[in-house]
Amino acid sequence: DVGNPINPAIDIGQVEGGFVQGMGWLCMEELQWGDKQHTWIRPGHLFTKGPGTYKIPSANDIPIDFRVSLLRDAPNVRAIHSSKAVGEPPFHLGASVFFALKDAVYAARKHAGLTDYFILDTPATSERLRMLCADPIAAAHVAPDFRAKISC
Repeated sequence: DVGNPINPAIDIGQVEGGFVQGMGWLCMEELQWGDKQHTWIRPGHLFTKGPGTYKIPSANDIPIDFRVSLLRDAPNVRAIHSSKAVGEPPFHLGASVFFALKDAVYAARKHAGLTDYFILDTPATSERLRMLCADPIAAAHVAPDFRAKISC
């Protein structure tokens, strides 16, 4: 719902970009500070401060089947040309990816005989997901109630 779009192509790009940014924020982007759990980083220093260490979504992370359409005939009579905000609402739709990943972990844990509630902090990195799945390899290294240190 973008009202009467001034340029629909730009609005679709904003929706796609907002979604991917929200997905990255909840599933990839992690701050790692030097502390007792990250001894390879100088205490108090941020390790993930550049493009080499701070993971953001790339073209490979965009969903293959990603369909965006705009709601028609939904003007905003109080704005310029009846337009509405475009980028911010889709940002929060990135949460759908986070909760889909959590459901996948629930399925993996059920397969491993674990049906209890578990905590999945953001970002839902591949490392956190793998440890929470409690497969035989992960189970040899961490307990089923593993909780990675919250970064920030």
